[in-house]
Amino acid sequence: MRRILIPLLALSLSPLLHAAEVFNGPALKINTQIVSIREVEALFADSAVLIQDKLRRGQLSPAALEPAIRVAWAEALETATQDRIMDQRADKRRKDIINYYIARAGGNISPDRAVEFFKREEADCVRRLRKELIAAAGGEQELRAALKRRGQTMEQWEAGLTRELFRRDVLAVELGPIPRSPAAARAFYEKNPDLFKQEEAWRLRRIRIAKSKFTSRDVALQAATLLREKLVGGGDFAELAARVSDDPEFVSQGGLLMRDGKTDLPSGFFPFEEKIAEKLKDGEVSEPIETADHFVLVQRGGYRPVKVQSFEEAAERAEALAYSERLKSRKKELFEKLKDETYIEVIQKDPPPHLMRDVRLPEGVFVQPGK
Repeated sequence: MRRILIPLLALSLSPLLHAAEVFNGPALKINTQIVSIREVEALFADSAVLIQDKLRRGQLSPAALEPAIRVAWAEALETATQDRIMDQRADKRRKDIINYYIARAGGNISPDRAVEFFKREEADCVRRLRKELIAAAGGEQELRAALKRRGQTMEQWEAGLTRELFRRDVLAVELGPIPRSPAAARAFYEKNPDLFKQEEAWRLRRIRIAKSKFTSRDVALQAATLLREKLVGGGDFAELAARVSDDPEFVSQGGLLMRDGKTDLPSGFFPFEEKIAEKLKDGEVSEPIETADHFVLVQRGGYRPVKVQSFEEAAERAEALAYSERLKSRKKELFEKLKDETYIEVIQKDPPPHLMRDVRLPEGVFVQPGK
């Protein structure tokens, strides 16, 4: 008998800022297992990045921020519910497969040896899954940057691949296999052109020479000019930035300008430096540019114009994304099939109050008007 104490998508209208602060209590109870708030927040993290991107581009107004967070939290709760239901079945499925390997050995080899054979095949499947998911992310560099934005390491992500492998196995057993085909990949590519568009991107480095460290403005300018000459003569920008730049946010990465772990950024993130870099060639260093407190040197590391990948270039990623879309649909289908026999209790139906603070743009971040 289905028993849902609090409807999954019901959202309270009580103001978030008057709610009690919540850190890591229970968010859900699925059968006898608790899903913590932090586990749901990990699923919410991707939505938080999208919300921030929309705020930055002017596609989402500050007034619409709270409703957007509430919808994203509800979606994270639903995903966490689906995942936990599948995980409970996946754990049993893995144990059944291990027992099958032991039984198939028929006493010819020891149970430990049979389990070793199973784990070897499991590792091969995990390697193939890892390759597929990296392709879906657009490459390992893009995946690492995305993981960093959501506060997750590559090692943590890899640790979850075995669980994802058996979630897929459960879906195949319960609902049948999901076929792959070039036709489906092409259809997905044609339906979602924006996913295969490479935005323009700047890679920039910066050194700031503080005027306050010198006896006069002219002496500071002379120091900045001599530094530029050293850079033009072959000096290492990252090394010199780490030694002399008055730039706490970026000095540890050798002056490389970054946001959310990404170095290749579209226009609008560093408008002052981008304007300087427009007049440079890749690899060139600007003349010292004066600001109120500094002389600034900018190096144009590279610029990539907008480009739409051809299907041939994007085929591997298109196939992985098309398959991922079908998986998401199958998860919902399995959830609908199993929810009547599952105990589901939503405990943290409202987004935790700190998310209202965390999913805002930092003060001073450039906001590009919506188009």
